[in-house]
Amino acid sequence: LAIESEEHARRSMKDGQIEDIDQVAQVARRVKQRLESRLGVMLKKVCIAAAGRALKTQKADYEIQLEQVRQIDGELIGRLEIGAVTAAEEAFHKENNAEDKELGRGFFLVGYSVLSYYLDNLNISSLKDHKGRNLKVEVIATFLPREVVDSLYMTMQKCSLEVVSLTLEPIAAINAAIPQDLRLLNLALIDIGAGTSDIAVCRDGGVTGYTMA
Repeated sequence: LAIESEEHARRSMKDGQIEDIDQVAQVARRVKQRLESRLGVMLKKVCIAAAGRALKTQKADYEIQLEQVRQIDGELIGRLEIGAVTAAEEAFHKENNAEDKELGRGFFLVGYSVLSYYLDNLNISSLKDHKGRNLKVEVIATFLPREVVDSLYMTMQKCSLEVVSLTLEPIAAINAAIPQDLRLLNLALIDIGAGTSDIAVCRDGGVTGYTMA
């Protein structure tokens, strides 16, 4: 409905991460006020696409074996994806636990994408409304340090905005720029910004990796 932007007066962000929370909040507040004035509404909630030089990813899969052949609905797909994301979290923290403790750093899960679905061991682009017994999904989950996530939430809090969703810039960019059908062409999206370049890579119809440079 409307777009507003404003440049930072000084280097309050570096490589896509917030350095000075108060300065960033002042800029965001002015942008919010201009949007409210243009649209004649009060903005109370916000969705964030986060950047960060400390991005990490983890792949995982999860499988459900049904007692009998049945039609697959959204609730079953949700259970399948949640299982894979939980497995990714467990694997990530197991692999990074020693390093994180040494650095005193914790990581938050901030997004995930489905790499592949399988129905009775056959790769399929969508499970919904198909019938089968054996369901499997592979996902790639993404993590950012606690400090990056906390700074985003505090900045929005200073703007009187409630965060309702958090994703990553490469995820947001590829969803905006490369439709699902075009991902069969094995494309790479590179979003070149002021401090970071966000990269997402597709293969066989799915997004297989994200990173930031």
